[in-house]
Amino acid sequence: MQFGIINNPKGLEIGARHISISTCGIVPKIKEIADRDMQCTLSISLHQATNEKRSSLMPINNKYNIEELMNVCKYYIEKTNKRISFEYALAKEKNDNKEDAEELVKLLKGMLCHVNLIPINQIENRKILKKYK
Repeated sequence: MQFGIINNPKGLEIGARHISISTCGIVPKIKEIADRDMQCTLSISLHQATNEKRSSLMPINNKYNIEELMNVCKYYIEKTNKRISFEYALAKEKNDNKEDAEELVKLLKGMLCHVNLIPINQIENRKILKKYK
């Protein structure tokens, strides 16, 4: 991981606290980030709180399931004492109901984290899209 290039004084010199590393949940890399104690924000695309539902949206879950992901997230928090940002894209009638919200709360309860809810808006008129292709 070439993180040092981004905030190197001879490079872009962007302050580490202004950088967010976003991942779909690659467990070994999250552990590596924790072990390196980087001063950046860690963002994880979660989008579902159960293995079955998350696998349907994010195939990476078939390799690193939610239990493995949560274990490494707890390791990250314990090791760095930093909050994780979980990204959760709300898709109408996919993961925007009360049951999914309750599963999310159950999954993340007690963790030092932030949940970023991202509404996904359906485009009603596809003619608009064709115009820009």
